Amino acid sequence: MRVRLRSACCLIVLAAKARPTAALRHFRCVPYGERAPAGGATITCDGRVPGATLELTHWTDNETPDDLYADTSTECALRLARIRRVGGTAYADHDDALVINNHFDTDGVLSAYACLHPEAALRHASLLADGAAAGDFGEWSSDAGVRLDAAIEAIGGAHGGDPAAYDAALAALPALLASLEADSADAADEEAPWRDGWGAALAGWQALASGDASLSRAGAIAVLREPSPKEEAESSEPLPGAGKRSPGECPRLPAVALHRGLTQLLGAPFGIRRVLRATDGGARGWRYEYETPGHGWVKRLVTREPVAAPEGGALAESLTALGGVGTWRKGGGGGLISLCASDGWVDAPPDAVCEALLACDEAAQEYVVRPGSCPAQCGAVESWVES
Repeated sequence: MRVRLRSACCLIVLAAKARPTAALRHFRCVPYGERAPAGGATITCDGRVPGATLELTHWTDNETPDDLYADTSTECALRLARIRRVGGTAYADHDDALVINNHFDTDGVLSAYACLHPEAALRHASLLADGAAAGDFGEWSSDAGVRLDAAIEAIGGAHGGDPAAYDAALAALPALLASLEADSADAADEEAPWRDGWGAALAGWQALASGDASLSRAGAIAVLREPSPKEEAESSEPLPGAGKRSPGECPRLPAVALHRGLTQLLGAPFGIRRVLRATDGGARGWRYEYETPGHGWVKRLVTREPVAAPEGGALAESLTALGGVGTWRKGGGGGLISLCASDGWVDAPPDAVCEALLACDEAAQEYVVRPGSCPAQCGAVESWVES
């Protein structure tokens, strides 16, 4: 009887050690630039927080351990959950760590959730990965992933300050994930938190599918001709389906719609190293933005192909000096993936600009898809019922 009781106790202990940590970790949003709280183990999710004892981030110069590293911070956190599920001593000293981040976005929220609720996160691993890829890379891996990202961004926008936004998003996630996984999420629901972002994504895709916007390729450059309706000329507000912009800038097709177009219409998302966004202004000429694909800002990648990119300011100077394509400047409306943009409207059509870019940007000249560069979750595109 004692032997059997001891064996049963051992099994209980082993089972407990093999479970992902739950309810032992807590979350704190720390101001950007501040150090991690001292006095105990800390896990920084997505953002790099100086002084953290474990990084789960894909940010530049990250120190995430190789066995935990993945292309998104959410996938890093899922790897930690899988390792701790097996048990053993690896990272056991972080079972009761304080989970921290210094900014609010989808990948940050989902990676924090995976650390706080690892068992639940593993049940939704594919959806979490799709949501993180939609948020950080603008990838349309699944409808549910796009909606998840749109919902988290909407929740964040409805709350003042990152700490409050995190509290609301983390509280909403269990029901949100369950709804999206059960396919019970009504895309037309006027109260759905993803309504606006999902509507913009669909409007962008419909612009491509209808021919109002178009995609072509020159070397490793995807050329996106974006719609520029007449009413856009006098308005600084984006039309439905267009990304955010400042007055005077081109409307931007949502990144997820562009990714879906590259996958389904161009059939070439993983050999593309650059995107040239071109807006036809009629008699005014053209406006251009030149950028990398959505994952191009991440320097350390596992399943996606790293994108070598020139310094945007130097490239802009080269294009301007080349002549015939107008004046160019560093930056653009794409944030971290922006390289350079035309400084106002120029007369040169897209073909001429592509020729100039291929002359100035060596990495854009050759279209090559290297074996293993396509992420497994993006290898097949689901059947799009809304198209």
